[in-house]
Amino acid sequence: MKFFRMIRRIACLTAALAVFMSACLAEGAFEIAEEGLELTEELSVHYPVLSGGADKAVTEQVNSLIREKCRIGEYMTRMALLLSGGSLEADWKGGILNDVFSCAVFASGAVEDTRPTYVWTAVTADLRDGHEITFEELFTDADTAREKIRAYLEETVAPELSAHLLNSGLTPLPELFYLERSGIMLLYPVEQLSTLSDRAGDIRVGWNVVKDELNPEADGIPARIGALDAAVLTERGAEKLRADAAEGRMTDVPAIIGDSVQEMTDRYHTLTDWDGIEDGRLFALEGGSFQGVYLVTDNLTKDWADSKVQGLRMDRGCLWGLCPGETTRAEWLDVLGEPDGSAEVGADKAEANRLEPGTCDYYRCGDYLLQLYSDGDGTLVSVMLTE
Repeated sequence: MKFFRMIRRIACLTAALAVFMSACLAEGAFEIAEEGLELTEELSVHYPVLSGGADKAVTEQVNSLIREKCRIGEYMTRMALLLSGGSLEADWKGGILNDVFSCAVFASGAVEDTRPTYVWTAVTADLRDGHEITFEELFTDADTAREKIRAYLEETVAPELSAHLLNSGLTPLPELFYLERSGIMLLYPVEQLSTLSDRAGDIRVGWNVVKDELNPEADGIPARIGALDAAVLTERGAEKLRADAAEGRMTDVPAIIGDSVQEMTDRYHTLTDWDGIEDGRLFALEGGSFQGVYLVTDNLTKDWADSKVQGLRMDRGCLWGLCPGETTRAEWLDVLGEPDGSAEVGADKAEANRLEPGTCDYYRCGDYLLQLYSDGDGTLVSVMLTE
């Protein structure tokens, strides 16, 4: 059949058709390539495959976990059944965090029957021995960690959910998750939590929420993936913060200064109508990766077909220990040092930019400015990265 002649192995979908990520381990270097099948424009499955590592058995064990836990074989078989009509698209996100691999696969379309749906699968694996990492391994007291996450979801996240969601259940906590440097991403069944565009919901919980429960051992998973430096502002975390900022990005936010606003809104969909600020606009997008994060753009035309992302702004979350509502100006001055400049933010300017009156400290990172806004009490209210 001609469609099966189209089956091929692929290495990512970037301009070079290859994406490689590596972790330098004592026992060898791992790399990630993307593989998959594309039968038609509406039938495709892409997933990560690891190579390298000194112990090939460990590498294959992790690849087997990916195929099994993320239902890759099932999706491949399902695609063949849909050749006569139907759609199924699966893609992934995630990567290597030092010597831990974590990813999520999201599938949409006729995944299980003829009804369109959206399904998360995920796996987190230890690259030292190939075993699947559990939620319990992250904490000294997993039950307390769950309670703190529940409280955070109910007190902070729930009030911000749209009243128009078909499904808006944040608890009980879902079983699926994957790890990022900035936090743990909870992956919900679409029947429990959905987005306005009918995708299955995901919620990022910053490591600061459960910082007291994180396993503090030097050989523990949190230390190995950098979670301890992400939960509280540290010198090591500050170095990573500055390095990412110098590239025009915020850690774990899938946008970079210079991106097309139209492409971003097409891919992630808008959560609400854009909000006007002084000389610009704030765009809120769907998904856990954009919780409390806005794209900052120009305001030159009515539409945004030609607009570029001119800045990134975080009003909620945790960026290497910079946590709006928690971190104090004294704390970041102690770790980041004296800013390259400071300015008072008066009431009028604060109102025009959806901020609070206070102070803005800015640090130059390469060609970009990292701006930290504090309120009158000296508490961080917003982190902004601009050109």
